[in-house]
Amino acid sequence: MTKKRVIKFCVLIIIMLLIFCFLSVLLVRTTTSTELHVRNFFKEPENSLDIALIGSSELYADYSPPLAYDKYGYTGYNLCYEGAPANMYIPMLKLYLSRQKPKLVVIEVNGYFYSEEYCHRDANYRRLIDNMPLSKQRYDFINELIDKDERLSYYVPLIKHHSNWQNPHYQLERLQRIIDMDNEEFSHMKSFGTRTAINQIDPKISKRQKSSVNDYTMKCLDEMIAFCKEQGLENVLFMRAPHKRGAVDKSIERINKTVTDAGYDFVDFSKMNKETGIDPETDFYNPDHLNVFGNEKFTDYLGNYIMTHYSFPTEHSEKVDEQWKECADFTKEAFDELKGKTLEGENRVYNEYKMYKKKAA
Repeated sequence: MTKKRVIKFCVLIIIMLLIFCFLSVLLVRTTTSTELHVRNFFKEPENSLDIALIGSSELYADYSPPLAYDKYGYTGYNLCYEGAPANMYIPMLKLYLSRQKPKLVVIEVNGYFYSEEYCHRDANYRRLIDNMPLSKQRYDFINELIDKDERLSYYVPLIKHHSNWQNPHYQLERLQRIIDMDNEEFSHMKSFGTRTAINQIDPKISKRQKSSVNDYTMKCLDEMIAFCKEQGLENVLFMRAPHKRGAVDKSIERINKTVTDAGYDFVDFSKMNKETGIDPETDFYNPDHLNVFGNEKFTDYLGNYIMTHYSFPTEHSEKVDEQWKECADFTKEAFDELKGKTLEGENRVYNEYKMYKKKAA
């Protein structure tokens, strides 16, 4: 092969790699909220977060880390995504501990109420793994969690997502969203999502029976507790966020006994409307999630609960405090706008990206 042919071949390989990388960015997607919540976690400065928050959509709808910082001075990030099941909680906490040294871990237990079949759905693995940067930890998760014959599409996710070219308009919108997000130095709302509605009727939720645990998810809970013990975590709070749709009492009792017998704490906030000040008639946007009015109230109550029951230092570097003050100011302004839209009955989904877009405009 002549030198000229070698050069042409190398150029061809480079072009093909560039096309592959572009298509991966353009076509590989999970959901808007997941992409924001997982990807933005990696922007947090290492060892800057006081508490770790793990869970599913109840966290990003019900609790605001910047508002908690504004009043109580501690930092935290909602590492969560919609429908995150029990079997993904340990990987999520592993990810958190690989970058942070939290003094308290808060685990919202909704993931333990999913069925075993749901826990093993492909999308639930991809929402975390496909949004992690290329790293040894990402490949370790694939090897730990995914069956051998299915791993290739996780190593090369374009194999799974290539058909998304059929919706180019949405994919280009998504690409713009990712670019806008990546241009931000840090996440302003630390994982947030809401709907500007009050008691919206959701047929899917309305048809569900009361939530209950099962033997598989309780096994996941036992494994999570064992993992926390192995990591030497002393302060761990398992909690159920406010819900209008209750859980089976025996399931709550089962979780409570398992957690407290291990020496950790469990609180069912879904039965504490009077204490939290949450009004079921005005503070939920659907039976499972608080709107911004409820979020503000629950953030205040949980923040006070944390500072009353746990003791840890909250000193941060000047740069970290500056960023968090900016985040708190941004979030308070966003909440004021969202409250107005909620009272107007707008009934629209908002996430961090859309709030950035509005502010930039």
